[in-house]
Amino acid sequence: MPNSPTFRLDVLGFSVLKEIEGSWTDGDFKELLARLQFDDTSELDAAGLREMCVLALSDLKPPAAAALLLEYRLSDGLTSGQIQNTSQEMVDEKLWEEYADMPLHERFFHVGSLLYQAFPRLVPIPDAVEIRVQVTAEGTDGVRLLSAPLHESLLVRWLADGMPDSAPLNRLFGDAVGGKPFPEAESIVWIVKSSPIEGSTLEFEVIGSGYWLDGLRETKSYASSACPDPVRSR
Repeated sequence: MPNSPTFRLDVLGFSVLKEIEGSWTDGDFKELLARLQFDDTSELDAAGLREMCVLALSDLKPPAAAALLLEYRLSDGLTSGQIQNTSQEMVDEKLWEEYADMPLHERFFHVGSLLYQAFPRLVPIPDAVEIRVQVTAEGTDGVRLLSAPLHESLLVRWLADGMPDSAPLNRLFGDAVGGKPFPEAESIVWIVKSSPIEGSTLEFEVIGSGYWLDGLRETKSYASSACPDPVRSR
């Protein structure tokens, strides 16, 4: 891209997550237990609610447990027939990286996380990645971008620039990483947090599927001249 700003990026942390903190709440466990015919949960604390829910799920066959969780978490995104099909597929496949409808990936991961707790030897291991990065802008254009809300397209391009060309993100989205419209970026990074350090430097954390983000596992520092997608007027 012409006149692109330059950034220095330093990877400060790289962690693999089997569950994203806060993705399942006490209220969720109570509702799931009610659907599993466990109505009296008044005496259970937070740990007890989770333990009882996992135990109740483990009394089912894995596809039946998956169907119950999918109905709870994805009934607005999947038809009943799709829920039945994907409940079978979740026993063998990581739908949080394989399902064709990428905006559903994060919720598939949440389902896969709880399903894994109930059936740790029978279903795929959840493998989200949390990455913490410090980015420093060189020049006024870069500082201006850091002072604005960070668009997912910019974040994903920053991350891709620290990965080898063979990484899935660069192989499958090379044109978008290079500057073409990148709507899929919003489905690649599920959770984003950022905090400014000073005018030209900030830190950000992203969580997403290991399939897309594992390429940064060995990276320490690198440069990028990425820009976000243009803001569309409404």
